[in-house]
Amino acid sequence: MSDASDAAGVAPPVAARRLARSFSGPGGGELRVLRDLDFVAAPAEAVAIVGASGAGKSTLLHLLGALDRPTAGQVEVGGANLAVLDDDRIAALRNRSIGFVFQFHHLLREFTAVENVMMPALIAGDGAPAARARAEDLLRQVGLAGRVGHKPAELSGGEQQRVAVARALVNEPLVVLADEPTGNLDARSSQAVHELMFELKERCGVALVVATHNLDLASKADRLLTLEDGSLVDA
Repeated sequence: MSDASDAAGVAPPVAARRLARSFSGPGGGELRVLRDLDFVAAPAEAVAIVGASGAGKSTLLHLLGALDRPTAGQVEVGGANLAVLDDDRIAALRNRSIGFVFQFHHLLREFTAVENVMMPALIAGDGAPAARARAEDLLRQVGLAGRVGHKPAELSGGEQQRVAVARALVNEPLVVLADEPTGNLDARSSQAVHELMFELKERCGVALVVATHNLDLASKADRLLTLEDGSLVDA
């Protein structure tokens, strides 16, 4: 996928070529969700993907994030072709190079905010002091310096999602994939999280790919694409 690299020869954070994903449909038929899809996100670029419910936005993000494998085509993360990697190497790459923010925060309820943010760094093999320092700094950046010792149940919905954003960034990934990241929040909390995500995208220099129905969130992106009929088109 050399043509997806920039002029300096740097591989893009995430790219896909001729991507397809099908599932078994009712009665044993084939349900084609994605077909012949091409996509590239440049370093530090924010891309919003919109489309009708069921169009395949979550499916696409799962493929880009190495949470699922395509029926055809290929995905590259930082120039690494996922198709030639075994499960262990994919898991390591996903942990180090990709951050995730989902509609539901998926925080571990028995751990504090700082412990939740530390978790990906610890899994990657970082020492606890370094992981904690990075986690505490990120929680400060998302406005939760005074909440590091609180567990998820002691945080508001907006605060929980801020912790999830910090967790997505703790390993300094190449790309953050966000799937309806404010779908469970009220309008005020949604706006705050939107602003936070794009502020941190600029500050950290990370690519951001957001699948959303929220047009206010989508309008903040550098590029807006619509997923329809299994392919991406300029919105």
